[in-house]
Amino acid sequence: MRPVPNLTIPIALARHGDESLHEQIAGQVGAAIHDGLLPPQAQLPSTRSLAALLGVSRGVAIAAYELLFARGCVRSRLGSGTFVANGSAAEAPPPATTHRPVIDLRPGQPSVEAFPLPAWRAAWRRAGFRRPPAQALPALGVPPLRRAISEHFLRTKGMSLKDRQIVVTGGVAHGLSLVLEALGLCGPDVAIEEPSPAALWRVAGGPAPLPVDGFGARVGEIPARCRAAVLAADAQIPYGTVLSPERRSEAARWARETGGHVIEVACDTVLRPELSGVPRLSALVSALAGDRTVLIGGFDELFTPGIRLGYAVLPRELAAEVGRIIERRAEQPSFVTQLAMESMLRDGTVTRLTHRLGRLYARKRRLMEQLSGTVNCAVLPLPSNVDAEPIAAELLGRGLRVETLTPYHFSGLKPPPALVIGYGHLPDPLLRHALSAIAGVIADLPAPVATPVPARRRRRVWPRPAYQRWVSFDSDQSRGTGP
Repeated sequence: MRPVPNLTIPIALARHGDESLHEQIAGQVGAAIHDGLLPPQAQLPSTRSLAALLGVSRGVAIAAYELLFARGCVRSRLGSGTFVANGSAAEAPPPATTHRPVIDLRPGQPSVEAFPLPAWRAAWRRAGFRRPPAQALPALGVPPLRRAISEHFLRTKGMSLKDRQIVVTGGVAHGLSLVLEALGLCGPDVAIEEPSPAALWRVAGGPAPLPVDGFGARVGEIPARCRAAVLAADAQIPYGTVLSPERRSEAARWARETGGHVIEVACDTVLRPELSGVPRLSALVSALAGDRTVLIGGFDELFTPGIRLGYAVLPRELAAEVGRIIERRAEQPSFVTQLAMESMLRDGTVTRLTHRLGRLYARKRRLMEQLSGTVNCAVLPLPSNVDAEPIAAELLGRGLRVETLTPYHFSGLKPPPALVIGYGHLPDPLLRHALSAIAGVIADLPAPVATPVPARRRRRVWPRPAYQRWVSFDSDQSRGTGP
C-alpha cells in the first residue's frame, strides 16, 4: 500500500478575512513551493485529505489546487495524485506579494479542463508501437495523417479536396512561411490583417497592413502591389470578428481580377454559431478565381502549442513546390507525432474535444459578457484618453498578466488602448477572481472628456448583421462604416 502524503508546511487560515479560503491555501502553498519548502516532485495530499486536515470543505480544497495548477506550481498525474511541478522553486519569478503569484491571462494557452489526457496517452502509445520508416519521411507528410485530415474536413466542414493536396506542416506560422516562399512573395507584396499575431506578420517580413473593423478585414483596401492577402475569415485574431459575406465575395473578386492568392487562416477550435449560413471563403475564391486560395491551420489551439503540427490545403502545383522546400529545409514534424495525430483524428478524439471546448468556452464567455468575448480571447477596449501599457503594468503588480494590442500591430501606427485577455484556459474560480480584479482597476480609470461632433461629420450607422456580434473599436483607423 502506498503511503498517504501528509502536509509538511503550516497553513494558517483567516476564516473571516477579506481573502477567500481557497486563495489563502493556494497562496501559502505557492509561497512554500517558491521558497523551496516543498521540493519538485513532492506529492501533495489529496483534496479529501487536505480538506480534513484544514477543516474546510472539499470544494475549497479543489479550488485551491485549481489555482495552483493554473499558476504552474503543481502538476497532476492520472491515478497518482498531485505533485509539485519541476523547476517551480528555481525558475518561477518571485510573486508580487507573498500570497499573490502571477495569474497568466495571455491568450493562446490550452484548456487543462478539456484536455483528453487518456486519449492523448493512448494515441502516443499506439504511435510508438508502429515501425518507423526505413527511408526519409514523405515531403508532404505521412499518408495516413493526410488522409485522416482530408476525411476530417469532409466530415466536419463539408469541404471536398478534389484537385488539392494536404501538406503536413509545423503549425500555422510554419505553413504560412512555406506558402509565401513557394509563391516567391514577402514584405509589402503580402497584405496581413492588422492587428494580427506577431508569429504571422513576422514570417512575412514587413507586410502591408490591412485594416479591420466590425465586419472583418477591409478587403477593398488591399494595396495594389500585393499579390497575396492573409485573412482569418472565421475568427479575426484577436478581435474574433467574422468576415462578412460581402467582403468574402469581394476577396474572391480581388483574387480573380489581380491574380493574387487568398491565404485563409483556419479557425479550428470551435464551430461558432456566427458562421451558420456564411459561405466559406475558400469555396468562394475557388469558384471565382480557380486555384488562387490556400488554407492553413494547426492543432495547437485544440491541444497545446508545443505539439507544433498543422496543415496546408494547396493546389497541386503549389503543393509540389512546398514539398521541395520542406525537403531542402528538413523541416517536418516527427513520424510519431504525425501518427499520434492521425490516431486521434480517426478515433474521434479531435471531434469530441472540439465539442467539449465549445461547451466550455460558452460557459466562460458568459463570465465575460461585460467585457468583449471571442472564441478563446477577448479584447477589452479602454477609454481613449488612457495608455494601455501602464494599466497592464498595474495589473501585473496585482498578480494578473495581460497583453495589450501593441504586439499585434506592425505598421508603426499607435494601436488603440485595449487589453487582450485570454480566458479559455482558466478554471472558473480563478477566472472570476481575475475578472473582478480587472473590473476594479478599470472602474478607477478617468472618464474620457466628451467632445461635441458637428452634425455634418456624423457617420452613417449601418445595421449589424444578425450572425455577428459587434466589437468596439476606439480609434478612427480601426472603425469601419460598413461592408
